[in-house]
Amino acid sequence: MIPFFILILTQTAEPMIVLPTEVNAAPGRLVQLKAETTGTLVKWALASDDADLVPFPDGKLAVFAAAKPGRYLVFAWTAIDGVPSDAARCVVIVGESKPEDGFADELRKLFDADTSPEKARHIRQLAELYRNAAVAAEKPEVRTVGQLAERLKSLGSTIPADALVPLRKRIAEEVARTLSADGTRLLDAKD
Repeated sequence: MIPFFILILTQTAEPMIVLPTEVNAAPGRLVQLKAETTGTLVKWALASDDADLVPFPDGKLAVFAAAKPGRYLVFAWTAIDGVPSDAARCVVIVGESKPEDGFADELRKLFDADTSPEKARHIRQLAELYRNAAVAAEKPEVRTVGQLAERLKSLGSTIPADALVPLRKRIAEEVARTLSADGTRLLDAKD
């Protein structure tokens, strides 16, 4: 249900780097890409010969441009004390309209607005929570909405109570809207 987290997070603990999942651009226009990272130096790579990518001197920003419509892959990575991060991935969509995903946009804005220096760690913990919830929902002993809710509560204890509060509240609203309030209802493929 929460592809936003799965797409923007890597599963490594440290070092960490995150790029926007997708960015839209007009043909021939510059678009800025920003890396959120725990590292101090960012390396960039473009997986296409028919576009341009120019990193800023600070390394955490890069400018992308492509003359032709299409989808272009951009990668970025960092390292801390000689330990490299997994590569972060961004798809730049040039000249194509992207279907609106208001919920993902809301989550991105809430994440971006968070000023905690620990937000990268907290978002990884939250993503792990939802990965574990997806695994729990597949277990034969988790058959009802209520049982899944109990699993989620027990899994959520690893995230500090004051971490990512607006974002977590919005996710909880969406989960409540999507799942039945009847805890005895059996889970199905839509859940």
